[in-house]
Amino acid sequence: MRPDLRAYLLDADGRRVFGPGPVDLLERVGELGSLRAAAIDMGMAYTKATRLVHDAERAFGFALTERTVGGSGGGGSRLTAQARELIERYRAFERASRRALSSAYETCFSGFGDVARLGCVVMASGEGARFGGAPGEKLVSPLAGVPVLERTLAALPADLLDVVVVTRWDAVEALCARLGVRCVRATGPLKSDTMRAGLEALGHRAGCLFVTGDQPLLGEKSVRAMVAELAREPTAIVRLGWRGRPANPVLWPSDTLAALARLEGDAGGRVLLDGHAELEGRVRLVEAASEQELADVDTPDDLARLEEWVKRGQTPFDPS
Repeated sequence: MRPDLRAYLLDADGRRVFGPGPVDLLERVGELGSLRAAAIDMGMAYTKATRLVHDAERAFGFALTERTVGGSGGGGSRLTAQARELIERYRAFERASRRALSSAYETCFSGFGDVARLGCVVMASGEGARFGGAPGEKLVSPLAGVPVLERTLAALPADLLDVVVVTRWDAVEALCARLGVRCVRATGPLKSDTMRAGLEALGHRAGCLFVTGDQPLLGEKSVRAMVAELAREPTAIVRLGWRGRPANPVLWPSDTLAALARLEGDAGGRVLLDGHAELEGRVRLVEAASEQELADVDTPDDLARLEEWVKRGQTPFDPS
């Protein structure tokens, strides 16, 4: 399947005055030097061609063609400067509309039929120095008997997201192999290295969710709500939040992914938002079910607090 678009310009009464037919006709007039020849080339009656041009001229308030006299063909028509400008503007509008249509289609129909699912990069390359132990050890540490990373992965619905875990650690790679989750190696220690490796592994996507691997109480319901929000507004930057406070994860639309892949340093995607009013205006918050969904594991004390929360039955674990 693929989307299709016919871009028309309408007058104040909603009548079509310009679109694919008239612009093709004018372009042929420019090539052939004759409105009659352009109509024949398109298999169109000359009377219809004349009507299309006159209707457009009345709507725009300027002439689109002018007569030429003499020459081997005995005269013909050529485009006015305003007609050439109209063609250029319409074609640019048409290209921009097609790009927007394609992006919206891939987003709204992601995972449906033959349309690729949204991507999801699980950031699992940090050393976890504050946690202690071997680099990356916190991600495989048990939280109420289940590794931290495994709990995070359980919140990512396979029917909506193609998930790739990006890491530098053998233990994380081994856990992913046991769970049957795709895992790739980061090329360096920075957040930008991890993001770039994940985006490269996923290829073209209509959007990508970036999740930290140490967010073990993230809920599948919240992730589904984020995906639904992007489908409603395909250019939105969707963030999980709590009482109006934005946090992670973040779901980025397709037109931002190239910029994310070009980032350098260790700041992550927030550098795109800082000071960029247009992007900040596109942020939409999805309210988490609880504040604990936003919690990450930086220290052993963090892990202990979340374990107490789980043991009280607040967040049952469902690996299915």
